[in-house]
This record gives sequence, structure tokens and C-alpha cells, in this order.
Amino acid sequence: MGNSCNMPPMSKRSATLRSALAIVCLSAGGGCTTVPSWAKFWPLVSANHSTYRTPQMRIDAIREFASRSTGTDSEDQRKLANQLARQIQIEPDPFVREIIIETIANFRTPLAQQVLQAGLRDEESAVRIASCRALGAQGDPGAVKNLGRTLRADNDQDVRLAAAEGLGGIKTPDSIQALSIALEDQDPALQFVAVESLKSVSGQDFGGDVRAWRQYATGQDPAIRERPVSLAEQIRKVTPF
Repeated sequence: MGNSCNMPPMSKRSATLRSALAIVCLSAGGGCTTVPSWAKFWPLVSANHSTYRTPQMRIDAIREFASRSTGTDSEDQRKLANQLARQIQIEPDPFVREIIIETIANFRTPLAQQVLQAGLRDEESAVRIASCRALGAQGDPGAVKNLGRTLRADNDQDVRLAAAEGLGGIKTPDSIQALSIALEDQDPALQFVAVESLKSVSGQDFGGDVRAWRQYATGQDPAIRERPVSLAEQIRKVTPF
């Protein structure tokens, strides 16, 4: 109604998700040049045609999938992940899409990974945050590139914080490089999360010395600044009590 584009209600979101999944496939698939066959078909082009008529009914059905995950890459698991992938493409409710991200994170299939990384491009920040956290929890090195891109370029600071946190769950040298950009940010909260993630990834601990962490992230030998001695500590050193 009042839309001059003459497009089906969900076609714009479908096109965006399909493009995002294609990009993820190219960047993370190691030579994959085509979008998975399921992504070419949209059997449910409108929320009105969805099997589940209310958001809560859809959420209840989606959450049942988590209990059916075995954490393996089998034909059965791929079919379940396929169903979740189809649902997120036509899901209009951002909260339900967030639940789908949290649920599909339980699956260890290539398609599940593609959906999580495509979630980093969702129009809703809550979905992008859920994707960052899910990718970090999985610890797959293949997610570092896209998490790093989100950390650098997302226009929502909460999403950037989630990306920095997610990188802390992926223990690779590439994660250290990706996190280094956050050390240059003017936001103390982002610097703090980046430092905590660097501690987790590297096993090093330079405290909250951002300068030392910057040096470490660029391959230099950190020059640790001595912590100033407080007046109370000076008094304790000279008092006999």
C-alpha cells in the first residue's frame, strides 16, 4: 500500500540476505563461487504465508531446534540448519531473527556458519550483536575477517563492542591484528573490551596499559610503564606499623 516499488513485502530483505550470504560464501568458503542452491528460492515471500502465525509461536518452534543439535556436520543436521536459514530470510520480526541466530549457533554445519556471518549485516543491531557473540563462542578462525570488518565499520557502538568481545573467543594471530584497531579508538569502553579480548587471545597481560598493548599488537616489545606508587603505599613503607 503506497509502495511504488511493486516488490513483494519481503523481497528487499531477501535480496539483502542473499547478497550477504553470497559475500560470506566467497570470503569464507575458500573458493566457493556460487550461493548455496537453497538461497535461490524463496518459498515464503511474505510473513502472512509463514507456517507460524505469531512471533511467539515461531519462537517456540525455533527453540525446539536447539535440542536437536548434535554439534556434528551430518545430513540430518544440515537439513535442520537449512530450515532455520530459510526462516530467517523471510522473518520480519528482529527479535525472532535474533532467536534464530542464537539457535543456529548450536549447529556446526557450513550453512550455519554462513547464516551467522550474514547476520553481521542484518539491519537490526540486536541481530548483529547476537551474531558477533555466537561467532565468538564458536571460536571459528574463519569468522575473524568479518568480525574485524564489523569492528572497524559498524555504525553502532554496541555492535562494535560485541565484535571486539567475539574476537576474544578466537585465539589466532589474526584476531590480535583485528583487535588492534580498537586500541586506537577514542571510546574507553571499546579500548577496555579490546584489552580484555587481547588478554584472552594472547595469554599476555599488560594490565590496562593501552600503549603497551598497541606495541604488542604491532609486534613490538611492550615498554611497560611502572604503576605510580600511591601516597598510602609510600606511608606503609616508612611506618613501623
